[in-house]
This record gives sequence, C-alpha cells and structure tokens, in this order.
Amino acid sequence: MISKLHFDFTPEQIENLGKEQFAHLQQRLNAIGKAKSPSSVFDLEFVLAEFSNALSIPLFLKYVSPDTEVRKASDLLETQVQKLMVDIFTREDLFHAVDTSEKLLKEKSPVQDELIKEYLFNFRKNGLGLSPELRKTFIEKKKRLVELESQFSQNLMSEHKVLAFTKEEMAGLPDSFIQSLNKTQDGKYEITLSYPHVTPFMENVISTEARKEVSFHFNNRGGSKNKALLEEAISLRHELAQLLGYKNHAELILSRRMALKPETAMHFLEDLAKKLKALGEKERADLLKLKREILRDESPLKSYEWRFLHNQLLKRRYTVDPLQLQEYFPLETVLKGMFDIFQTVLGVTFKKDSSAEVWHSSVQKFEVWKNEALVSHFYMDLFPREGKYGHAAAFTLISAYRQADSSYQIPFSSIVANFSSPTSEKPSLLLHSEVETLFHEFGHIMHQVLTRAFYPSFSGTGVKTDFVEAPSQMFENWVWDKEMLKRLSGHYLRPTETLPEELIKKMLAAKNLNQGLHNLRQISFGFFDFDLHTHAQIDSTEAYSQRMANVLGIPIQSGTLPQASFGHLMGGYDAGYYGYLWAEVFAQDMFTRFEKEGLLNPKTGEDYRKWILEPGGEKNPNELLCGFLGREPNSDSFLKGLGF
Repeated sequence: MISKLHFDFTPEQIENLGKEQFAHLQQRLNAIGKAKSPSSVFDLEFVLAEFSNALSIPLFLKYVSPDTEVRKASDLLETQVQKLMVDIFTREDLFHAVDTSEKLLKEKSPVQDELIKEYLFNFRKNGLGLSPELRKTFIEKKKRLVELESQFSQNLMSEHKVLAFTKEEMAGLPDSFIQSLNKTQDGKYEITLSYPHVTPFMENVISTEARKEVSFHFNNRGGSKNKALLEEAISLRHELAQLLGYKNHAELILSRRMALKPETAMHFLEDLAKKLKALGEKERADLLKLKREILRDESPLKSYEWRFLHNQLLKRRYTVDPLQLQEYFPLETVLKGMFDIFQTVLGVTFKKDSSAEVWHSSVQKFEVWKNEALVSHFYMDLFPREGKYGHAAAFTLISAYRQADSSYQIPFSSIVANFSSPTSEKPSLLLHSEVETLFHEFGHIMHQVLTRAFYPSFSGTGVKTDFVEAPSQMFENWVWDKEMLKRLSGHYLRPTETLPEELIKKMLAAKNLNQGLHNLRQISFGFFDFDLHTHAQIDSTEAYSQRMANVLGIPIQSGTLPQASFGHLMGGYDAGYYGYLWAEVFAQDMFTRFEKEGLLNPKTGEDYRKWILEPGGEKNPNELLCGFLGREPNSDSFLKGLGF
C-alpha cells in the first residue's frame, strides 16, 4: 500500500530503480506466462499496476522536475518503459495465458469480460496473431514509433526561445503586465513562448507586426524536426495498422472507442461543420469589418489577427475587457471558491497537507476526505518554469485499485498548469478562460481521485478516450453562472469586492461570441487528425493548411509549422481529437440535471459521483450516462448552447 510519495530522485536513482523494477517485473511475467491459469489475466493486470505505480514518480519528473539532468533521466526511462510495454504485449506466452483465462473462466462478470477483451485487443494490436517474421518487423517498427513520440515531446519541452520588444511595440498591454516582464540589457521586455505571455500578447497588442512575430515563433515550436518526426510516425502507424488487417490507423484506434469506426466520427464532425458554417461566416465578416475599421487594412483575415480582433469586439460590443476581469480572479480566491464548490457538490473535504514532500517550493498538496475517511491525495503545480510541461493537464501519479488483501490502494494525482506567477506587486491573476481551464483540469482530478474501480485499467480516467473529457467539460459550466462567479471572485486590491453584477451580465451576454469560429477550429483539428491517420503518407503542413482555410476560413501563417507543436497527436490522442467535441455533447447533456436541480445540489452531486466518477471505465459510457440522466443521452443541450 503506497501512502506517501517522495520526489528527490537523482538521475542515478532513476536509472537504478528502472533496472530493479524491470528485472522484478520480468520474473513475475515469466511466472504468469508459465502458469496459464484462470486467474492469469487478473495476475497480469495487478502485476503491471504495481510496476506502473513503482515507477510513476520517476516518470512524472520528466514533466515537472526543476533539474535538467533528472528530466533527461526520466525521459530515457519513459522511452525504455514504452519499449518494454511493446515487448510485454508481443509475448506469446502472456497472450496465451490471457486467452486461457478467457476459456477457463466459466462465469465472468461484465467487468471481467471487458478486461479480458481489452487485454486481447492490446496483444493483437501489438502483432500477436501475426507470423513470427511479420511480428519481428512489427516490433521493430513499434519501438521506432515509441522513440519518435518521445523525441517529439522532448523537443517541445526543450524550447526556450525569448523575444524582446520595446514598450511602444507592446502598446495595448496594460503597464502592470509589461512591468512584470524581465528586461534585456538594452531595456527591452522579454516575451517567452509560454501561454501566460503569448495569450495576453496576441489578444491585446495593437501592432500587427509584433503579433505576427510572436505568432510566427509560437507556431514554429518543434520546427522541421518535429514535422519530420510526426510524418514518420504517421507512416509507421499506417504500416502497423495494415499489418494487423486494418485499413488504416484510425480504423484500428476507433474499434475500441464509443464511435467504433472513423466514418461515425467523421460524420459527426461533418454534420457539425455544416450546422456551424453560416454562423462562422457571419463571425468572420464581423471580424473583417472591425479589422478594416481598427487596422485600416482591407486584406483577408490572418491567423495572428483573429484573437486580437475577437478581444476588441468583446470590448466594443459588450464592454468586456479580459484583463479587467482578471483583476477579480486572484488564484488563491479562485482556488478557495472552487474547493468550496466541489466539496459541496461531491460531498468531500479537501485538507492541505503542508508537511508533504513536493518537487518544487510552489507546489501544494491536499488530501481528500469523505465521511471521516481519507480517500485520495492530489498536488497542484500551477506556475511556469524552465523545462516544465507547457500546457495544463491532470496526471495520475498512483492508480487506485482493490489489492489482493482486499484493501484499497487510494489514488494520487496532480494538476500541472502554467498560470501567471505572483510578483512582489500582485498575486497570480487568472484570465476568466484560465478559471475555466482550472475547473476543467480539476474535473479530471476528481475523476481520478474519487474512483472506486476494482481493476487498475478502469480506474479513474481509464474510460474510453472519446468519453474521457466529458466529466471534466461538464464542470466548466460552473464558471458561467452568476452565483458561482461571485463565489470565485474578489478584486486583488479589494478582496471583499466580488465581480460586479454589471460585469457578470456583460460576460454572460458575450459567452457565445465567436463560438462558431471556436468550434470550427476544433472541427478543423479533428479533420486534420483523421487526414493524418487515414493515409499512408501525407504532407502534414499542406493538410493542416487546407483544413484551417476550408473549415475555419482562416489560413495558417506563411512559413509556420503549427502541427510541430500539436502534442495531442504524438501523446495519446492520435485519431482521437474528435473526442473533445464528441464528449462535449455528453458533458452538456449531463449538466442539464444540475441546471434543473441546482449547481450546488449535493444529491445530484452524489448521483454524479456514483454514476460517472466512481465507476471509471468499468461500465460502458452509455450505461453510465443513462444511469445518471435516467434516459438516453441526446445532443439537444449542446446544440442549444451553440444557438440552434
């Protein structure tokens, strides 16, 4: 039973622990391969979970450690573990052991049946069933794919480019933001390619040339190196899928998703794109009109202009200024309000653990209690630093599951984000969009830490990938409610002054501004993902460019390679990006119960915990949705939210 974590690993310790755990795992796997008993599949499940939990922290340090050498050692270990997983799921003895389990188990529960299907699929997905010669080729290609994916990620995390601008070039940004920036020796201000710098810059700076420069470098992260890695990975995935008898990689991946086949997901995207076409055209026309008025420019809309113009439209049409709103969202105030909301809704208590070891001084740890019992732990690492993971995500650190002695291994998770760091003048202040991001990621954390799943494979967010975003997307709705916004806000200079009623009205009125373009952009990404994963070879820049021009209606910036930093496609969302919009349909449908019964209704929250969060992947998402909703799910609420 793991009850405490430590993070002070040296590179040598990471290497040695990896060797030790690899050797221990091989012994246990060999025993399972020989035994071929009715329990073989369950033995394999728990042995792999224990191995994963033993190495989870050294692997996590790749994304968060302040030490460059520790990150390198962690990255190397991650590649070795991924290659080891290829080896494990290409072992005939283990494949036959699981197959024997299926045949010998006369009475299987639905969960056990699903677990066996998942293991058999993973073995076949890794070449079992192929001839020895083909399997050898398959394994070589699969291991090369692991190397490509790891290098892609490493290249992105190694990006440290800094741009410099004069104060005049950054006109449009508030003085408080500019003063928080580091300065160069010649007195210019430094802009990194991190989101807390890039987002306000692209939304507020008046100079088209300055925005164009930041956009160019931001959309060239990873560069030609990552473009080459991505395109080699695309070809390898296609070859591997065809060796297994599938038409393409997308067909292979979706065979175990809610959508079941690419055609279903593509039809979903096409149908939504058609519905949004007229709205998108109107929104682009509004932005173009504003561009001509503000920038005195008759040329078509550029990719480095639309965020700025969207922001200007917010200010003019609704008199909403995101940077003014930001003053009402100090991080600590938002966290307190968010914790109160989640505790009330889900019937749990969060307690800060100040004595816990952490990997950086800015990290905080919390315990989750329910009915006087400790049920889980989570960490919060919220500020950017060099070498750290650059987006926002929820990481499972220790998977939960029922152990052999019937005790329950409680889970540990961490939210990792990149919000603005506090300064001597002011605390960390969140844009409202970042408050939404925080609720989204914390929704993932709740999914991970409130699980009661029996098997580790189905623990927490171990659900079908095109459903995994729905439980967290559902919680985003709380940041668009008047009463909730009052709970979450307090001006950083006048803490008792919550977000004024007038500002809230304007925010809510502006909620759907350019939602057509926002969703068409997501649809473009989904189509692009399928373009890549339904072809043997493809020019990813050309494919990306065409989808953005034809679906979103805004071409990419000349000379950029945005796909080179599209981490989803090399980090587990390959042939799965459609899942964000697919899951959004279910998220909005689930929210209808809270909308009707109250956003702080503990009975609704209890049902949500019981039906959606606790089971994890032990039941089909449709069964979970029907259980929670008391009916079949539908897309009415989602479409209504888009104005249909």
